Amino acid sequence: MYHRVSQIEVDPWGLAVHPARFEEHIDVLTRTRRVVPLTRLIEEEQRRSSRDKALAVVTFDDGYHDVYSNARQTLLRYSCPMTLFVATGSLGSNREFWWDAICRIFLETKMLPPSLTLELPEKTFQWSVPPFENWDQRQKLFYEVWAQLRVLAFPQQLFQVEKLGSWAGCDLVARETHRIMTKDEVKSISDGLITVGAHTVSHPTLPAHDLDLQYREIVDSRRACEELLGNPITAFAYPYGDYNDVTISAVRHAGFSQACTAENSVVLPGTNLLTLPRLYIADWKGDEFQQRISVQ
Repeated sequence: MYHRVSQIEVDPWGLAVHPARFEEHIDVLTRTRRVVPLTRLIEEEQRRSSRDKALAVVTFDDGYHDVYSNARQTLLRYSCPMTLFVATGSLGSNREFWWDAICRIFLETKMLPPSLTLELPEKTFQWSVPPFENWDQRQKLFYEVWAQLRVLAFPQQLFQVEKLGSWAGCDLVARETHRIMTKDEVKSISDGLITVGAHTVSHPTLPAHDLDLQYREIVDSRRACEELLGNPITAFAYPYGDYNDVTISAVRHAGFSQACTAENSVVLPGTNLLTLPRLYIADWKGDEFQQRISVQ
């Protein structure tokens, strides 16, 4: 499970892998495993003999532009298939994903007002804002604000981020290093080797919302992908890896045959195809990457 292939200075969630290290990963992976498209994983595993290499699937979540500009070239050089799960409502936006915007505000803007009041629909929060030099406390504030915004509906998230940007005096126009793919880029990256899956429209934590909103986010993202690409979309990934029984039911009724979580494990015989686990991959050097996947 990857998200980004880029070199960025502040990466609180460990989402980015340096392009050179990503190439090391793909070199190791294609030498030690047979990488197959997600949609063919079960079929290929059923046909695999004990003498064959173990199988692997590469996935990317969200739809960052650096997957298009950096990861794609490496995948093509190694003929390595990949599934890209896109949050369709953000494609072509001139804003960054909301979690990157608040990272920019709290972890990349040195001078902030001394206090913060966050008025949410059900509760008001107040914080004293630590100086930038007090990095641990500044990070703590970032994580606390992120946790509150994460469960909001998307319009409220956008509203709160805009307010925070004004409070901080921070420009929220997307930086080139953090921008999201355009629809045309998604169309051109979907070339057979790289396939596209759905990742909701606005990337909500689905279990925080009722069935109607969950289903609408799920089915609308599938429809948007199919209209963009002109082919059926059968794979889905849960934003943040979050799901419950209602979410799984909504994914099933939306017509998906496979859905990926963020549970850090391997796919075993009998694994529910709507709760497929994935291994988290960090910015490791190639030898560490090889060691970590060799024990799985």
